[in-house]
Order: sequence, then C-alpha cells, then structure tokens
Amino acid sequence: MKYLNQEDFIKSVNTKPVYKEMIDLMAKEVVDFAREFHDDPKSISGWGHHYFCPDDGGRLIFDVHSPHGQKCEICGKVHSTPLFDTVWVYCYRNEAVMTVWKAALVYKYTKDSKYLDIVKKILGFYSDHYLEFELHNKEGKIYKTISEMEWGCGRIMPQGLNESIIIIRLLNALEIVKEEIGKEFLDSVYKNFFSNAVEMLMPQVDKIHNISCWKNSAIGLVGLFYNNKEMIDFVFEGKYSIYNQLKGGVTDNFFWYEGSIHYNYFTLEGMINLLLFSKFYNYDFDKQSEKTIEKMLIAGYNYAFNNHILPNPNDGWPNINLKTYSYVYTVAAKIFGINSEVGNLLKNIEGKDIERGLLPLSRPYYFNNDIPLERLAFLYDVDMKDYKVVITKSENFVRSQYAVLKNNLVNVFLKYGHNGPSHAHPDKMNIEVTVDKYTLTRDLSNAGYGNKFCNEWHRVTASHSTVVANGKNQISMENGETLEFSEDHIKAKVTNVYSIPKNIDINKMRTSMNGDEIIRYCVKNLNMSVEDATNAIKANRDLQSIVDEVVAKSPVIDYIRDIKINNEGFVDQFVVNSNMENTYDYFFHSEATLISKLELIDYDLGYNSNGYQHIKNVKKVNTKNKDINLEFNLGEYKLVANIDLSNIELIICDTYDNPITNIRKTFILRQKANNATFNVVWKIKE
Repeated sequence: MKYLNQEDFIKSVNTKPVYKEMIDLMAKEVVDFAREFHDDPKSISGWGHHYFCPDDGGRLIFDVHSPHGQKCEICGKVHSTPLFDTVWVYCYRNEAVMTVWKAALVYKYTKDSKYLDIVKKILGFYSDHYLEFELHNKEGKIYKTISEMEWGCGRIMPQGLNESIIIIRLLNALEIVKEEIGKEFLDSVYKNFFSNAVEMLMPQVDKIHNISCWKNSAIGLVGLFYNNKEMIDFVFEGKYSIYNQLKGGVTDNFFWYEGSIHYNYFTLEGMINLLLFSKFYNYDFDKQSEKTIEKMLIAGYNYAFNNHILPNPNDGWPNINLKTYSYVYTVAAKIFGINSEVGNLLKNIEGKDIERGLLPLSRPYYFNNDIPLERLAFLYDVDMKDYKVVITKSENFVRSQYAVLKNNLVNVFLKYGHNGPSHAHPDKMNIEVTVDKYTLTRDLSNAGYGNKFCNEWHRVTASHSTVVANGKNQISMENGETLEFSEDHIKAKVTNVYSIPKNIDINKMRTSMNGDEIIRYCVKNLNMSVEDATNAIKANRDLQSIVDEVVAKSPVIDYIRDIKINNEGFVDQFVVNSNMENTYDYFFHSEATLISKLELIDYDLGYNSNGYQHIKNVKKVNTKNKDINLEFNLGEYKLVANIDLSNIELIICDTYDNPITNIRKTFILRQKANNATFNVVWKIKE
C-alpha cells in the first residue's frame, strides 16, 4: 500500500475542480505561513485546555499574527495574559505542523521545489533545535532530564500526548515526500528530533489509557518509518503495547472504556495511523487487533442517533456528530478499502445533511468545512456519492454501560453506569433525546479542562438530565445493570449511587488514570485537599480509613430508570429508593422552547454548590393539580410533557448551556422522601 500515486493524484485533482480549489488555497496558506515563520525554543507551550474564555467558556480565536491578545469567539472580549500567550505558542506550533503536511501534498501535485523547501524549513527548524526546547509538562513545570520528569512531558508541545500528535502528522508529511526530500535530511531529523522524542515518550507509556495509545502510535510510526526494531518491539510487544491497549481498553461492545465518544474516536485516530503505517511497511499487524479497530468504527456509527448526532456523555467536546470524525473514517477507508463496510459508512456520514461539528483542539484540516485533508490524500479518486444507505436500530451496549432506543421519530440515549472514573462525569441515569433532526435534551460534555465552568457546571450531576440527591454530585463510578431491554424499551438499575467502593487501591488506579485524574477523584470523593491528595498518591498511602469514614456517612441510594419509546413520543419513569429521607431533584434540561403560560412564584433551591450556584431565575409552579402538561416548541414539532405532581414540586429555571452565553430552560421535579417516583410522559405532535 502506498500513501498516494502521484500520477493518479495529479490527474484526479485536475479533473475535480473542488480538489484544485483546495490545492490552490492550501498553497497560498503554506506560502503565507512559511514566509513569516518564526519560533523560539525559549518559548514554553501551554496546555490547549486553557484556551477558553474565562467569562463564557467559548474558545479563543487563534490568530497567527496576535501572540499577545486572544479574542473569544463568543463574546468578542480580548484576553491578554501570560497563560493564554503560552497556549498561543501551542496553537502556533500545531499550525506549523499542519503547514508541513499541507506543503507535502501541494508539492506532490505541483512538483514545485519551493513547497519541499518549506517542509525542510519548518521541520528542519524543530529538528535542529529540538533539545533546546525545555522539557516541561502542561502546568509549565520544567525538568532538566528525562529521569527527573514526572508524567506527561513534552518539549515542543505542552505534554507527551501533543508531542505524539505532531510526530504522527509530521511523519504523514514525510511519507508523502520521502523519495524526494533526501536521505541526509531524513537521517538528520531522526538523529536530532525523532529519536530524542521517542526516548522521552517511552517511559510515559505506563497504563491502559487513550494517551498511551497515542504515544505508542507515535513511537511505532518512527520505528516503522526508520526500520528501528527496538521501537517496533516496544509498541507491539511491550507491557502496554498497542495490542494490550486494545485488549484491555476496548469493551466487548467495541467502545473505548473511558465512556466518552470523543475519546473513543480520539483514541482511534492515534491507533488507526499506526495501523495505516503498518500497511505501508508490510508489518504483520495482529489480525484480531485490526478487527477490533474495524468493529470500533462500526460500533460508533451504530451508537449515533438517526440524525447522526452523537450522544455525548463524560469528558469531550459539545455539539459533535459522526461528520466531526469523518477524517478518522477516511483513514480507515484507505486501510480497509472504500468498498468495505467501513468505506460505505464513511460515504453515509459524508452524505448526511448535517453541519459538521468542529473540534476546538488538535483540529483536523478541512477545506470549506467540507473536505478533510485525509480525503485529498487517500481517497482523491473515490466517488463519495455512490453508497448503500445504512439504517441503525436500538441497541444496548451493556459492557459500555449505555443504550440507545430508536424509531423513525424518537431516539433516546440512556447512560446507566460507568467503567471507572477516568474522564467520567457523575451522571448515572442521564438521558439524551432527539426528535427527528432536532435535539430535545443533550449532554453538554464540557469546555476546556482549564476553564472554571468545566468543573463548576459541565462536570456536575445537576447539569445532566438525571436525579440529584441532597444537592450533591453522584459518587459511584461502578457498573449499572440492565433489567429489561427490547427495541422500544430499556429498564436499568444502579445501586449505591452516592457511595464509593469500599476499597480504594491507588496502585490499581494508576493502571487506568493519569496522576491529575487520581488527585481530582480523591478531592471530589474523599474530601481531601489537592495538597493532601497529591502527597498521599506520591507516598502510595493507604486511604482505607478515609474511605471508611466517607462510606459510613453516605446514604444508600438506588436508581431505576424505565424508558419506553413509541410513535408518539416516550414514557420516562425514574424510581429512587433509599434507607433514609433525602431531597431528590429530577432534572430535565430542554433544548426546546417552553410555551406554557404558568403561574410562577419565587423559590429557593437551598443549595449553593455542586452547580446549584449557577442555576438562575428559579421559580416554583403554583398549582394544586396532581399533574400538569408543559408545552414546548421544537422546530416544526409541538411537544407536550405530562408530569405527575403527586407529592412533587415543579420548579422552572434557567441553566447554562455550553458555552454559557446560551441558556437552557430546565424543569426540576423535587420530592423529599425515602423513596420517590418521577413519571413524565412526552407526546410529540407535528
């Protein structure tokens, strides 16, 4: 398998005007960037997750000409801080790397040596100065040697993960021009850059985790490209090899264990580049592992709603859909063939009438937000409109702890459990709902991890459509249980939602969580300070006494949620059982417009933390009726929610969206009791 055939590539571009427009635009972008290219090894790159407006969580706009002032894409405010300046450096270097990749493709079409010279100029700079870049982590802490570094370091980029991403992109560029760029240049880049980067990355491959997959893939691409057996053996035969990542990190339902659809595709992106290069270099990639990757791509398609919007639990990015990740399917179609099942899924995805959801970080390159760079490189001669339409059905992904119910009109997603705390949100029994092409309620995922609203709102239970007890975040990260499942029905149960496991093993946590994730877990669930948690983890301290104390104070609370869909809407019953009296708040966050005229009175929810501090305009519906109909508009549909109000208060309020400049109308059903049942019947009319 070859990256591309130059003659066919040129012919295809010449016969497809849109590809010629893409090449012309890329050529201009490459020349413009290279003309003013300037970087400095003394500049430390900051963590991309900080590049979000502190006022509303909107992404800051990267302007290659403005290193000291970043404008929010939502509110327009310009932020000038040293922290944002370091993230600008990270963005600039990402742009430099994408420029190298684009320049290689433009050279392959034009045969103009100036584009090859741009590849040499930019990559050569980072290679010649690689060891002058400070070894540092995403917090900006600097280390003198690899032996001293703590988890997650990079040199050019803020952490090993980002270093791996740029290495993979650079090797994609070199694979295109390796015959023309010269052995001397390739050897120099290996000696000065890649070999030193691999030395830094190898000790960081230390757990089953999406980041370890990326580091494995970067090391593997270097090893395959330069025929380095030690690197190849490390990636394919080591303790945390790519095969062991696939065996230990992928559930029986073929999803990445961390429970985030973004991290599922993000992990796939890294692994699939390794599989691609194994094909280029005739490396015998394990067939079972290759099949797992293929099935992950198929499972992701089956998981999506009929309108191709992706249910979006846990950490990730908002407003994503299958088209967001079409570039991953494009690489897969190169590997498995455009006439394969995965190739046909790609055509279905690209053919869907839906606007592509964009990723804010490590963003792939798209021409007119339509054609990914990968399509130009790999599928330039493919007719994307010739495909067989694939319709998916209801499915229960038991090992991944979620289910999707589907009919022609209504789709409901239910997350009923966790596979551990890595990248998890405390949102057991959360639902997401679509009606036709519209979203009724969705998971916000989160803004960048460095933004305050990430932890204060997006990662709290109250921002999800589930039940909160006593104004506190759920605690359990354990599995739930399916009680009943059919094409139009899911009934699931989870026990001890507000209790942590009785045994906390820090060493076991290390096998699937990064250090900062473990600290965050201890702070949230064991009421420890960041300093105490950090010291306890460094000392491998026995935390059992703290765990016992927390468990003793925790109420036993079990949830059962029963969802049935039909041709008119869906029925939702949420049952809560406990060994003591609690205050339960059933949240439903609506994307639809509430049109009911209600008698409202001021109301105090009584809590001021765990997200409640951000709930606005809180009003109680003044009614003595035992039920009520709330009417909503959603596109051309009218929705009616019939709510049982027996011993229940109905509260209407405003809650933050993502970004927080948008507001959702939320209704809360409140009941104080040992046991509670919430019944809501949704009917949908055109």
